[in-house]
Amino acid sequence: MYSRQGFSFMRFRVLNFLGLFVIPFALSPFLIAQVADSTFYLHDGDTVVFYGDSITEQRYYTQDVDVYTVTRFPHMQVQFFNAGVGGDRVSGGSAGPIDVRLPRDVFAHKPSVITIMLGMNDGSYKPLTPEIEGAYTQGYEHILTSLQEALPGVRISLLGPSPYDEVTRAEMFPGGYNSTLTRFSKIDSELAKKHNATYIDLNAPFVASIKKGVAIDPLATELIVPDRVHPEPTAHWLMAAAILKCWHAPSLVSSTTLDAKQLSVIDATNSHVSDLTGSESEVSWTELDDALPLPFDGKDVGNHFLFEISDIEQDLDQQRLIVRGLAAGSYQFTIDGTPIATFTDSELAKGVNLANFGTPMRGQAYQVSWLIRDRDDAHYVRLRMFVNEMKNGVPAEPGAKDLTQFEQQLQKQIYEAAQPRPHTYQIKAITNPN
Repeated sequence: MYSRQGFSFMRFRVLNFLGLFVIPFALSPFLIAQVADSTFYLHDGDTVVFYGDSITEQRYYTQDVDVYTVTRFPHMQVQFFNAGVGGDRVSGGSAGPIDVRLPRDVFAHKPSVITIMLGMNDGSYKPLTPEIEGAYTQGYEHILTSLQEALPGVRISLLGPSPYDEVTRAEMFPGGYNSTLTRFSKIDSELAKKHNATYIDLNAPFVASIKKGVAIDPLATELIVPDRVHPEPTAHWLMAAAILKCWHAPSLVSSTTLDAKQLSVIDATNSHVSDLTGSESEVSWTELDDALPLPFDGKDVGNHFLFEISDIEQDLDQQRLIVRGLAAGSYQFTIDGTPIATFTDSELAKGVNLANFGTPMRGQAYQVSWLIRDRDDAHYVRLRMFVNEMKNGVPAEPGAKDLTQFEQQLQKQIYEAAQPRPHTYQIKAITNPN
């Protein structure tokens, strides 16, 4: 996804896994969720800051959340900033102590929403002690108090730290380091209740997916978290999905149900159908959806392996098309005159998930994701300029100001690129229906 080399390490292994990567033409049954903007955690006008250590600094799960939000809700504006710095603890780190980091990298953006993921470094990769636990708890408490004093009303999501992989490899010591991280997750949960924040467990769902992967291909799964700490880029979707599901992200992109025999629209959820014409063996129409699918290529080995070890496709990326009343036979499905796939009448009657295919809508989503990547890159450079100013006295301005303007330009381009466009759909028989 987004030109990442997702799971590239496992291509040589997984491609040979007993034909695992045959992509079905139809997805049935569909997991359907009614889209309701009011239930989604983020709102129009929100500014989100992702705060954390090197796993956040990788900028992958954060971009995934961004891409989902923009493509699923292209008519509401949300601004995202990444404030992850490698090595950070609750006390801060190489980019400055916590009381420098928060004002410079968080407060300055005046966020309405903040996510925090810390803990991987706080345990020092050794057995948990009362001193380590106490320092983590007190430091995190200080962060939350500081945020709520500086930003009254801010909505905070505490992300239980992602796992240290002790599924595919042996524990570092009796009990394992991931037990420290799960203890930190428990502390996060308790602090979330105390500070009226949202708690999201990123550890247990990720571990469950790793265990599923081991049952499919142990060697490939070992490389999901290559150094046991930093997930491979595509695997960041496991964390993004946990966040989005906790934020009540709808699974539905759009849902359209047509009757070819009656030439009628039975259902159009988040879609707008016009110019419906045809017969039982050929139907065409114009459709404008309210959202775009995610930029997943199901033929990509990494993406497909991700679908095998998680429910991301079902939970977050459903673009349903059902066409009933077609004569028996096989049909070519085209969008804007370009062949997309071949379906049987029974497959279309059950429903197909267009998010699985190389549609113009998915291509548009890729364009959005590339712009988000570029904007994130610019912000990363800007943050490093201020860190360099702190360390070496080299002024961040005026270069940082120029980068801010560039970010704002890209933010505008992101939402322009995300606006859905109407497309001409056609389903035409390619075999004699008799």
